[in-house]
Amino acid sequence: MPGDPKRAHLIAKFLDDSRLVSENREFVVYTGSYRGVRLTVASTGIGGPSAAIAVEELAKCGTRVFIRVGTCGALKRGIGIGEIIVPYAAVRWDGTSARYVDKAYPAVAHPKVYQALIEASRKLGVEVREGIILSDDAFYDDLEILLKWGEYNVIAVEMEASTIFTIASIKGFKAGAILVVDGNLAEGTGKGIVGASKGRELREEVVKAIEREVRIALEAVRILSESESTR
Repeated sequence: MPGDPKRAHLIAKFLDDSRLVSENREFVVYTGSYRGVRLTVASTGIGGPSAAIAVEELAKCGTRVFIRVGTCGALKRGIGIGEIIVPYAAVRWDGTSARYVDKAYPAVAHPKVYQALIEASRKLGVEVREGIILSDDAFYDDLEILLKWGEYNVIAVEMEASTIFTIASIKGFKAGAILVVDGNLAEGTGKGIVGASKGRELREEVVKAIEREVRIALEAVRILSESESTR
């Protein structure tokens, strides 16, 4: 589940027999297979509301495992642009998940999805950073407020994971996320701070890292499918 529709097209290129199912507004949907495992790629657009729509409607079509494949901004110094983060939990700083359940309910990745992403990254020789992230509705939120979360060892901010984690948990599904750092807010290199470079939203190292995270996510799908079939 990438946020960016363009990333859905990118992920589809890694699949065998990929087929575009639908393309409407922010939602681009493909089906295909990876190493014999059937899967769906569906973009969610920006933020919790559209991510919730994607989860709800994909669930109606039979989806039970959801992996967000996205980008984020680091909240602590020393986290480099192009690094990959696999979060095990998200601070619910979004509004959509609060419409489902009280804020006391945690937004956590399912352990099997989280472990599959870690296993896949190791298998592919890609070092990833693990930790808690923040999901925020406001892209241009107060910088001081965001960096305060970094003091609590929240390592990055994005906009969809807590919604996906929460809805999946409530409904008994499995969800996880993998994120590429596209800027560091603590170091003044956040995407919303520096803007586009040479007419491109993402730096070259981020583009390359996104391809690595896509490979990790697809390998994690294979690992999950294999573990389910051998239970």
